[in-house]
Amino acid sequence: MEETPALMAVNRQFAPNFARAGNQVNAWRAAKRSIRRKTGTDSYVAADADLVAVPVVLDQYFYDSFVIRDEEQALSTAELTRTHARPAMMTIASGINRAILGRVHAFLQQGSPEKRAGRLGALTTSNASAFILEAEEVLFDNLAPADGIRTAIVHHTAQTKLMENSEFMKANERGQDQATLRTGVVGTVYNTSVIMSQDVNYVRAANADTQSAAVNNSGGYAAGSVAAMTVTDPGTNYQVGEYVNIAGNDQPTYLTATTGTTSITLNEALKYAVVDTAVITHYLACTNEATERAAGYQKEMVFTHTSGKQLQVGQIISFGTTSRHSYTIIERSATTATTSTVLLDRPLEATVASGATAFPGPSGSMNPVFHRDAIAFVSRPMEDVSAGGTAISAVVNFEGIGLRIVRQYDSSLGGWRFNVDLLAGVSVLDVDLLCVLLA
Repeated sequence: MEETPALMAVNRQFAPNFARAGNQVNAWRAAKRSIRRKTGTDSYVAADADLVAVPVVLDQYFYDSFVIRDEEQALSTAELTRTHARPAMMTIASGINRAILGRVHAFLQQGSPEKRAGRLGALTTSNASAFILEAEEVLFDNLAPADGIRTAIVHHTAQTKLMENSEFMKANERGQDQATLRTGVVGTVYNTSVIMSQDVNYVRAANADTQSAAVNNSGGYAAGSVAAMTVTDPGTNYQVGEYVNIAGNDQPTYLTATTGTTSITLNEALKYAVVDTAVITHYLACTNEATERAAGYQKEMVFTHTSGKQLQVGQIISFGTTSRHSYTIIERSATTATTSTVLLDRPLEATVASGATAFPGPSGSMNPVFHRDAIAFVSRPMEDVSAGGTAISAVVNFEGIGLRIVRQYDSSLGGWRFNVDLLAGVSVLDVDLLCVLLA
């Protein structure tokens, strides 16, 4: 529970029946109701108590596996099963947390910057309260239910600025336990419970593959402008689909048109005005491996990029220009100077061609502020295999999480093999119930 604040804050639904990876189930939310009025002589007209079915594909098959050999068990003074089982479960917990938080890209509301809060890389101690309040305002504008306390899960780089803000440090004046300030919970303020998680989408600017240019227009460009922008030469030609961040606007915008190195058009209107010479950070595209990955593929993918500029855990990566699909990198494993092996937050929604161009997302953090019904996490247990007599297993449902552990002796390896696994699905329930706070 400590490792998965996102899981604790979203809509969790558990079904006890065994299912296979790839099965589709439905999560449910109540349909929105309308205000009605009648006279004293009118009859009541009943409206259906409808539930809206939201399909959730059980395609998140998280697992970890390890072997404790006989010699290791004999020589160890520690109880090795417990020593290794806890890290295995923590690894799965981290995977769940990143998969949930990684869906933040589905709530960016591209084309509608007014539905986001904050600015990339611009959160400070002095504006921290304003950023939280802006997110609250967006949710109210979206008619998010005002019942209960909303949750904001922020990256630790954002937490640092929040903790320096006097409004968040007055927990004792709000009757809160000061211990919460030492356990990742920043505090509850403005009807929002703020919790820190290292799994929030975040890209470190110094490690991102970028080049710089600047706005080249004496009058700059006003908020709301959708015009093509005259810019300076960044060195490498812009490509349609690449992310750019223009200082002053500081939104996760990408290119829909470009003329070489002197003109760019963004996917949406400027949220804030930008001045002449405003710095443009151009995030360079990378390339998929020389293997086509079909829709539904859910294992590791390899991308080629500039030497020394590996992709980062917590970074958005997008494919396509007219039809665009975005994902979050939740794990990065073996790399060379020019390649990154990554795991995405969910299986591919569309085929990625061999050698296809991919577009890594911008630096900064994307922190979700949300009502619990924004995202559904559905878990189903895998089969208890103890009955077959070949292994010892246990399946437990705790807080909507169906976790299985299987223990079996492997004679070829001379030790006990332990498999820990979980079958689940993550889906967007209501896009209007989560506001992305950029920081």
